[in-house]
Amino acid sequence: MTTALPDLWIDWCSVIGVPAREINQAVLSRFARQAQPSRAVLAELRRLLAPGDPVAPAWPRGHREDTGSLQLLIRRGTTIIQHPGTHWVFRLRLRRMLFTAVLLAPRSHGGLGLDRAGALGLRPDGMNRVRGQIGVTPEPDACPACATWSWLDVIGTNSGWSHGSVRALGHRRDEVGSAHRHLRPDPNPDWHLCVGMLPAVDRWGWIDAYRSMHPSSLSAVISAAALLLDGPEPAPGPRPAAAAMQASPRRQMSHEEEEQILKRADELTARVEAILREFDTGR
Repeated sequence: MTTALPDLWIDWCSVIGVPAREINQAVLSRFARQAQPSRAVLAELRRLLAPGDPVAPAWPRGHREDTGSLQLLIRRGTTIIQHPGTHWVFRLRLRRMLFTAVLLAPRSHGGLGLDRAGALGLRPDGMNRVRGQIGVTPEPDACPACATWSWLDVIGTNSGWSHGSVRALGHRRDEVGSAHRHLRPDPNPDWHLCVGMLPAVDRWGWIDAYRSMHPSSLSAVISAAALLLDGPEPAPGPRPAAAAMQASPRRQMSHEEEEQILKRADELTARVEAILREFDTGR
């Protein structure tokens, strides 16, 4: 039986001149950029892209069948990264966590499906070979390719510049808008000189330039990612002034309800930060 393809995909392929049945990651990424499809359409195409998708053994078991889980994790992690109150070292660790998720998530999710040894052993030449296989989404704040770009910026800065430059990058948040970071040239191509792609980040923000993190530290990063996936939405940053906000027809949340939701979200963020801080010792 032939599987039905989404109408938007068929129409786009006919305009571009691409065979609709020949789905590959490069064409799918182009489709995501140009056609702005829904998450459901992208998920369906990714399932067709990799019907024999490896299990991705390091990805949280409860989310292996959820093709939107990688995007959800990146979006939630980005919310914390964008919060002005996030400590700069925690922000660096979050960027590394999102990059780790891209390495470990199933290919049908937009990741690479690596196991733990494959992620820890990945070198710049290997990253160059597989980078084009990383998924792209219409939303920059949930885009695996953009999360990858941001972490490569960090380790490239660490390799070629001073610790002060790394600290400045840790304080920086992503620009708000519709532009995808991964479409820009790499700002710090010195990441090609790194020994590994997943170094430790100590409590002062020093990044180990000579070896990958310990396997136990990688397990902690995976645990933190699973916690972020299973928990409530992280607390967003300060909202615009009330006068600048559009009126909403929905039920207005009481101050007590809002405080309770934000408290739970803050508790989740604190738990994620504690996990990454406690086990991120390198060796």
